[in-house]
Amino acid sequence: MGKPKKNLTTTVQNQEQLILDISEKINKIRSYTPKVGVFGNSGVGKSSLCNALFGRDVAKINDVKACTRRPQEILIGGDGEKGGIILLDVPGIGEDPAHQEKYTALYKSLIPELDLVLWAIKADDRNYASGLDAYAKIFDQEKTTPVIFVITQTDKTNDLEDWDHQEYKPGGSQLGNIAIKENDVSKRFGVSTKNIISIAVSKKGKSHNLKSLVDLVVEVLPNEKKYSFTREAKEENVSKVAREWAERGIWDSVKEMAGEAWDTVKDKVVDVI
Repeated sequence: MGKPKKNLTTTVQNQEQLILDISEKINKIRSYTPKVGVFGNSGVGKSSLCNALFGRDVAKINDVKACTRRPQEILIGGDGEKGGIILLDVPGIGEDPAHQEKYTALYKSLIPELDLVLWAIKADDRNYASGLDAYAKIFDQEKTTPVIFVITQTDKTNDLEDWDHQEYKPGGSQLGNIAIKENDVSKRFGVSTKNIISIAVSKKGKSHNLKSLVDLVVEVLPNEKKYSFTREAKEENVSKVAREWAERGIWDSVKEMAGEAWDTVKDKVVDVI
C-alpha cells in the first residue's frame, strides 16, 4: 500500500493557525516589558547611567548623599500595559555595613524576576570588598540572568588631564589604565572582559561608550528580548548593528517556533514581521 495522501484542507488550516500563532508571538516580543536591575555600590553613578542610557530623568540623582534606599520600579515608555521597560533602582551596597547583608539578600531575591543586571563599579574605586561579597552571595549558583559590569566615571581615570573633553573620550594613559581596570574587575569577579564595558556621562549631556553598552546588552539578551531594549534606549545610543540584531532576534525566535514547518510559512511570515 502507498503512503496515505495528506488532507490538503487540514494542512492549509494548520499553516494558517501557525501564521496566527507566529503573529501573536511577534506582537508579544515587540510589546514585551523587560525588567532591568541596576546593582552596585553607593555613589557609582547608577542613576546618572540610567538617565543617559534612556534619555529621560528616570531616577533620582543627588550629589550629596545616597538617595536610593529602597527598590524603585520605574516604568520607562510604554503605552498602557504594553511596551516600555521597568528599571529597578535598588539601594547601593557598601553604603552602610549594617545594611550590607539585608541589601545583598534583597538583590538575590530580585534576580529571578530580572531580564538583565547592570552591575556598576566606579573607575577610581579601589575597594571591591562589599561588591565582591555581595556578588558571590547573590550568584552562588549558576547564573541564569545575564550580568554586564559597567565601569562608570572613566573620566576620573588617571591621568585626569588626558581626558578629551571636546570629543568626550579618554586619551593618553587613560586608555591603558581603563584596560587595566577592566582586566582587574574581570579577575576579581571571575567574569569575562567581554561582559565588561567602561562608560562616562557628563552633567551637560555628553556621554562615552553608551552605544557600545547597548550593543553588548543586545548581544547577551535572549533573542525574544533584544528588541525591547533597543526600543526604549535613547535613539542616539542604539547603533545600526544593534537594531539589526534586535530584528534578527525576532526572526530567529519565530523561526525556532515554526520548526520543520518554517519553509512552508516563511514567505507569509516576512509580511507579518
